[in-house]
Amino acid sequence: MSYSQQTPVTYDALVVGGGIGGLAAAWELTRAGLRPLLIEARGYTGGLVAGGAIGGVRMDLGAEGFVIRGDAITQMVDALGLEVVGPSGGGARLFLPPLDGADAGPGAEPDPARGWRLHRFLRDAYLGIPADPLADDVVAVIGADGAARAARDAELAGSVGTSPQDPADLAAFVRTRMGEAVLDRLVRPIVAGIHTADPADLAADTVAPGLRQATARLGSLQAAVAEMLERRRARRRGGGAADVTVAGGLFRLTDALRASIEAAGGRALTRTGAQWLRPADDGWEVGIAPTTRGATPSAEPVAAGPEQVVRTRRVMLACSATAALRLLAGAPGVDTALEVPVGSPIARFTLVARAPELRGAPVGSGLLVAPAAPGQVPVRAKALSHLSVKWPWIGEELRRLHGGAAPEQDEVHALRLSYGRPGEPRPQVELDDVLNDVAVLTGVRIPRADVIDSMLVRWDGTLPPVTPAYRERTRRLLAEVAPLEGLAVTGAWVAGTGIAAVVAHAREQAAALAGADSTSRVVTPEGRV
Repeated sequence: MSYSQQTPVTYDALVVGGGIGGLAAAWELTRAGLRPLLIEARGYTGGLVAGGAIGGVRMDLGAEGFVIRGDAITQMVDALGLEVVGPSGGGARLFLPPLDGADAGPGAEPDPARGWRLHRFLRDAYLGIPADPLADDVVAVIGADGAARAARDAELAGSVGTSPQDPADLAAFVRTRMGEAVLDRLVRPIVAGIHTADPADLAADTVAPGLRQATARLGSLQAAVAEMLERRRARRRGGGAADVTVAGGLFRLTDALRASIEAAGGRALTRTGAQWLRPADDGWEVGIAPTTRGATPSAEPVAAGPEQVVRTRRVMLACSATAALRLLAGAPGVDTALEVPVGSPIARFTLVARAPELRGAPVGSGLLVAPAAPGQVPVRAKALSHLSVKWPWIGEELRRLHGGAAPEQDEVHALRLSYGRPGEPRPQVELDDVLNDVAVLTGVRIPRADVIDSMLVRWDGTLPPVTPAYRERTRRLLAEVAPLEGLAVTGAWVAGTGIAAVVAHAREQAAALAGADSTSRVVTPEGRV
């Protein structure tokens, strides 16, 4: 007799997917007194928030921080006894081409950077959008003409770029309000570095929730940015930094969530995936089975054993779009014909090396490289993080493990370089490529013999661009799921971009699911409908 023919096993709730969204949802269910079963088809929980040892020190292999939006994630961090901290290192940099577009080329005067130079991130900006377009640091990056054009934002009506008939993508919004220089030299490098997508492919209301509405209300984009920054500073978490993390590494958050879920009586099973879903008397039935790796590391895991049936009154689908749509095919009235965008392939190469010349943190906490036409950029990397400077506990642990009697032997550093841009093929990255990029970006050439350890981690297709059309389509899907009592959907593919957005959506969906009437509201990335 197969497991699917046996008596179903009953749980208070079933959470399908063990990424940050699934863990946050299961944790929220335990706060309501439930004991959920969380299943994850891969061999670990945490999803893009994962840790691994490099040079003997456990570091974040995927996401390393988050932007504070609301209090959903900070409240959770506090409840778990963790601490929110901001980065060290004196801030990040932008690696940009010359303002006039000139390229020094390979001429007689050697310049590996070909005229590209580092600029500090703006003091007062959100996603590169300045609160004061005429500030000296803005003029230094985009020039006097670009700054003057951006300042004319204050002369435009608040309805310009924010009306229903206006394009909904971030690039069009910024271009309309502040011009090409702000878009090309500030917003595009930052958004491409964070979201692995061009701002033209991202819905403004998803990437920057509330920014267009504030622009319409206050009359200018610069005023909306200033208001957003003031609210962030008022929260005073992580020193008011734009990006923060959990002390010791973001992976500590997902570790703590799983431990808390299990301590509350819930269960978390890895290498276990949901195969189908169907309505049942007083709830739902879901077939689950052991899984193994798919055809490639980034492919969906596949079933590798007999099924077991789980019966529950509450199902939270917090898995990938592919898996969720397959399961939703068993839910009445839900149209699963949805084309999900595929994210660009990402490769992250972390190296630990002896490099005394990096003592002065020449790029601060790290840098983002502006996108440009092939052949125009002097490096292949799109970003560099000086991890041992940005997060001091990494540097301290590296010195403890690899320091020596001489001061120069204590100069052990961790750097992480990111590769992969929209439209480019899957990046092939070798150590020599990374060391060459480090030399151009930091001015420090590290010999191979001084590399203590390194690791290449790939995240293929994990950050799909949330286009305006896709955002509207997922809103309709959530509205179709809402009337189905005991069923909810969350995860980055419906919640929007960023860990804070995913956690907030997952927790609110789970709170509704735990209540007596889960059909009383539709929860969207923008809030309650």
